[in-house]
Amino acid sequence: MDASAPMSMRSTISRLLLLLLLSFGAASAISGCSKPTDANRRNFTDAINVAIADSIFIGFEEMPVIEFNSGYGGRRLARTEQRFETGDRYLKVPRQLFNDRKRTLLIEDLVGHDILIPWMKGYFTGQGPFDIPNDIYLFKAAHLSKAKVFRSGAATIHQFYCGKPGVGKIVGWTEPGKSNGVTITSVTYQVKLVDSPDWSSSLRKYLDETLSGEKNAMLVLTAEGWRTQ
Repeated sequence: MDASAPMSMRSTISRLLLLLLLSFGAASAISGCSKPTDANRRNFTDAINVAIADSIFIGFEEMPVIEFNSGYGGRRLARTEQRFETGDRYLKVPRQLFNDRKRTLLIEDLVGHDILIPWMKGYFTGQGPFDIPNDIYLFKAAHLSKAKVFRSGAATIHQFYCGKPGVGKIVGWTEPGKSNGVTITSVTYQVKLVDSPDWSSSLRKYLDETLSGEKNAMLVLTAEGWRTQ
């Protein structure tokens, strides 16, 4: 510091430097005080999320062009303007005796965002005496990336990702203690739906309500941190 500077200025600069040093030290202490092995909300949330984050998918079977053209009632129901364009797909949704709420809401969301287009109601594929009517939806090529495709035998399934469970809140936990040579704690937490797609609105609300509520997880302390038992 310049010795010719006024005393008051040197004093002010010294105080500012001291404050900066103290702030840096406090930040370092805070960042360094939390370790993966500590019993706290953040570590418990991370551990439980790893255990419960199973992605939710709902799939519909693709209807091959040959089946669409030759199925029972196909010529009667099909109209001349109903043609397969390059890259488009048709998905068939069997009408079920018991309502599948998740599937119904998913279709409502997909139709509401023009991802699926209602195409035909009550289509019979002609697959034997136990054939049931199917509702057919047009899945435009521009939206195909919104679903994952996998094959099950001869069938092609388009699976729509709907989100996954996650920890909404850590309610509390028991004091970590030894049991059979390991340290454990029982954690109570609330679940919510996370990472749901933008087009999912009605289904998101339903899944969030279905997943909601308090649950318990037994966590075990390892050398790397907390894990579910």
